[in-house]
Amino acid sequence: MATTAVLLIFVHNIGEFNMSSVWETLSQIDVSEHTEEKNGLTYLSWAWAWGIVKKHYPKTTFTKNLYSSANNDCTLPYMIDPAGYAFVSVTVDIEGETQTEVLPVLNHANKAVSQPDSFQVNTALQRCLTKCLAFHGLGHYIYAGEDLPEGAEQKIVVENSNGNKKEVEGLSTVAEVFNTFIPECKTLKELRAFWGANKNAISALEKDKTLYDSVLKKFTGYAKTLEANEKGEAA
Repeated sequence: MATTAVLLIFVHNIGEFNMSSVWETLSQIDVSEHTEEKNGLTYLSWAWAWGIVKKHYPKTTFTKNLYSSANNDCTLPYMIDPAGYAFVSVTVDIEGETQTEVLPVLNHANKAVSQPDSFQVNTALQRCLTKCLAFHGLGHYIYAGEDLPEGAEQKIVVENSNGNKKEVEGLSTVAEVFNTFIPECKTLKELRAFWGANKNAISALEKDKTLYDSVLKKFTGYAKTLEANEKGEAA
């Protein structure tokens, strides 16, 4: 199947960088409790993502873009490229800011398909909607390593209690840095602030349960030590 020529305009608004209030609001929202892992990829619940955006910006709209079929006798919610693979696209408008994203239609093994069935198209559209919302800020950080070359590791920033940041690669190194920074906190307040300042790094660590559990054990153990010390001083 072939489609008529379609001009796709990717409106990612990167020409003039001016952080909007939409981005500032949505990029600060922690989405970690609404994600799931599948075939090595992290997915954010489209229903939750859409709900939280509508809660903050009720006038938000999205469009599932349609394309002419091969015979121009109907329109379809996907297009076919010259190699025969299917793609979908979704446009989201929030407060007058418009973003359009395009995604390939994939099967259960995350392989691109041609002649997709309706379920595959619907799944691709919901994923495309979620990723388009990420261009507005919501859950943007979960896609941070998606475009890395094969075999490369995502760089992750860890910030200590003094606000000094260290950029590292690999989850094992992130865990090591966490375990080094934890004892530098002198009070429970500092320790909690340190944990809160590293939500993105913590979300990355959660992909490896063993490493995450080791860091969490170090954190909770040290928190108990600080709490005991502070109670002793108060007495």
